[in-house]
Amino acid sequence: MTEHPGRDKLLAIQLGRGVAALLVVLVHGTNSLALPQYGGRLAFGNAFRFGHAGVDFFFVLSGFIISYVHHRDLGRPGRFGRYARRRLSRIYPPYWIVSALFIGSMLIFGHTERLAPVRLLTSATLVPYSQSPILGVAWTLQHEMLFYTCFGLAVLWRPLGPALVAACLALVAAGQFVAVDAWEWRFLTTPFHLQFLMGIAAARWVMGPPVPAPRLLAALGAAAFLVAGLTENAGWITYLGFASKLAFGLSSMVLIAGLAAGERQGLIRVGGFGALIGGASYAIYLLHELVINDAAFILARAGVIRRVPLEPLLLVLAALTVAVAIGFYLAVEQPLLRRLGRVGARAERVPLAVNG
Repeated sequence: MTEHPGRDKLLAIQLGRGVAALLVVLVHGTNSLALPQYGGRLAFGNAFRFGHAGVDFFFVLSGFIISYVHHRDLGRPGRFGRYARRRLSRIYPPYWIVSALFIGSMLIFGHTERLAPVRLLTSATLVPYSQSPILGVAWTLQHEMLFYTCFGLAVLWRPLGPALVAACLALVAAGQFVAVDAWEWRFLTTPFHLQFLMGIAAARWVMGPPVPAPRLLAALGAAAFLVAGLTENAGWITYLGFASKLAFGLSSMVLIAGLAAGERQGLIRVGGFGALIGGASYAIYLLHELVINDAAFILARAGVIRRVPLEPLLLVLAALTVAVAIGFYLAVEQPLLRRLGRVGARAERVPLAVNG
């Protein structure tokens, strides 16, 4: 099979990220509508309990993308500025805009108890703190920024890479055996960090010799991911447990490697709508709490929410979230990233890809 190792965009894994974002939407939407003031029960019962595993997929995919796109930057400090600009421009501007909208919503509906100055500052910068960010889903971005920082250190000096991998493994292992009642310890020792390493391993796998039977590999990864989800739904593994992180992380690694290798070999193609959902996945993830919570609050105030069956209501709110996110992606995120890309390209005389 002919490979295309120069491809920067792999739409199949972008679509995978979109599906993962929808899983997160469904589990958070289910939990929001189950509050006593709304439906008071879980829509579809236990079906979307494992939807948080979309985050596990995100972390593995982040490790894959950073390694796939920036592996040639390792040990080349002259490329650090470009690397840092690409990473910061992908994370912060859309996040700041959605955070501002979220804070505005809190002010409108009178939920101001979380707006302490130190929390505003740490939320805006994504610096880890004892309290979660104001935009709740941004806790994952704090771990993303730690990973970006570590990879950036390896860009500055390549020998740091293996040392940081060893430190990550040691910390995660220590966290399994040493209980310390401090948020800093929990942040540094979480097994979520192993999933970034799994993503790096997937990228190395895909960039090596052609992967045999990539579509079968992707199917096996997807099946293993679903089995892990059903296992958690049955209560056999727990959400934050080490087994859960391994099961969802390794299955995501296999799925991503299969999708990426299949697309590189021309065996997997993604249509326009799939590419659009994948492109809007970050907006879906950032916006879904705002859209679902505000819509549920408004429907409850209007006396509508208890007259509508929860199952179709959840699907409607999920569809509304996707529609709003696509609008944000097309009207705000894409033009902003193109603008930032042009500014970076003029500064460096190097094209700045929007994807990755």
